[in-house]
Amino acid sequence: MCADAPFNNRTYQHRKTIPKTGRVLDKKISVDRVRVLKKAGYRSQFELNLARILTDNKVPFEYENSKFQYIPEPRNYTPDFYLPESDIYVEAKGHLTKDDRVKMLLVKRQHPELDIRFVFLRASNKIYKGSKTTYAAWCERYKFEWAEGTIPTDWYKK
Repeated sequence: MCADAPFNNRTYQHRKTIPKTGRVLDKKISVDRVRVLKKAGYRSQFELNLARILTDNKVPFEYENSKFQYIPEPRNYTPDFYLPESDIYVEAKGHLTKDDRVKMLLVKRQHPELDIRFVFLRASNKIYKGSKTTYAAWCERYKFEWAEGTIPTDWYKK
């Protein structure tokens, strides 16, 4: 099988490939889903869908352009989306791990000037098996704004 051939002989087609710059390129892509995500520069189908929605609504955004250092060990936090017109950072999460939660609390404590918000694939998921705390409840407890499924229009329209 050649390198350009899709897996399982399936053709994946979508109307737009959205690179990290937020510009839209009309293309017909005949590759598997993983290659589409990699070519578009996104880490998940969820992030790609959010980028499409922002692009369709003509919302300027940046994808993984900013880095913020946090400690105890010097590390960098790279938010998924930045909405420059409303000065909001959006973190798209399908799964909110313990490491993610610790990191976000450190970043929030060390960079209180940042408006970081979450968009969850499913906000009713529990933070770990057997827990009563959902992703949404965790956000409310630590005063992070959150949404489910998509970025709310009031986050980017003033």
